[in-house]
Amino acid sequence: MAPELTGNVYDIQKFSVHDGPGIRTDVFLKGCPLHCLWCHSPESQGFGSDLAYMEMKCVGLAACGLCEKACDRGAISPGTPKLDLKGEKEITCPVIDRDKCDICLKCAEACPSLALYDPKKPMTVEEVMKVVRQDKKYYEKSGGGVTISGGEPMSQFPFTLALTRQCKEEGFHVALDTTGFAPTEKFMEILPYVDLFLYDLKHMDSSRHEKLTGVPNELIHRNAREIVKAGGRLQVRYPMVPKLNADEKNIRATAEFCVEIKDGIDVVQLLPYHKFGATKYDRLGKPYKLPNVEAPSDEFMKEALKLFQDMGLPAMIH
Repeated sequence: MAPELTGNVYDIQKFSVHDGPGIRTDVFLKGCPLHCLWCHSPESQGFGSDLAYMEMKCVGLAACGLCEKACDRGAISPGTPKLDLKGEKEITCPVIDRDKCDICLKCAEACPSLALYDPKKPMTVEEVMKVVRQDKKYYEKSGGGVTISGGEPMSQFPFTLALTRQCKEEGFHVALDTTGFAPTEKFMEILPYVDLFLYDLKHMDSSRHEKLTGVPNELIHRNAREIVKAGGRLQVRYPMVPKLNADEKNIRATAEFCVEIKDGIDVVQLLPYHKFGATKYDRLGKPYKLPNVEAPSDEFMKEALKLFQDMGLPAMIH
């Protein structure tokens, strides 16, 4: 018997209202071919395991210390003593030497408080569906459904295709949150099972796009055109990052591209840059790449919105 198909999930969020219409369950799949400088989910980027550490869950080495004992590479050592979250007592939490760590995950397996953990969780389609089905009534009442996100869900195509098929078979609205960077034929194959593509446009100049994300944009733009041509619906997302892709030239070029595929667009969402994901980099022991970039002003965002709306596009600040 062939092994059951599994996907690498790093999170499932229920009662989401930001990733498609109505109340939704968001299924986040691990792994992405892009490495955007502003990515707010660094745990989504790699395809393999990661070692993450959430200090707020740690009870300290004196009370536990199992992680230090489990590590045979000497990658875990005592940090500087500090007060616990309640400010009642002093505890010493572990420090991870990422150069010594080989992500064997023995420390995570030993950690009783789950302060050390691997974001990657292999799940079958049925295991995901058991979570999805729990909120069926909320989808029906709100016009919601399931959003498959990432990372880039098209990078786990067999699993993503099987999951969208099962969702449609059970009558759920399906949204696919994608960078658009995958073979066109795969988008055409999955299109019958997707009601809405949440589609990122990050920069219109391909060379600049590659510097910011690690990949060029020709395939992304071609796929957007082909999806619309084949009858698919898009919710375009434009993450606006000052100094990187939120200049007047690129804003206008992005709007012009959206006008080109306007017949397939439900809405264009302008997403102001934020630093909410910075703490996730700390958990993974990675540096945050844009520490000196600030969020765009409300006035700037309103001016950008006006440009899109003046060109006849259904746009909003999200």
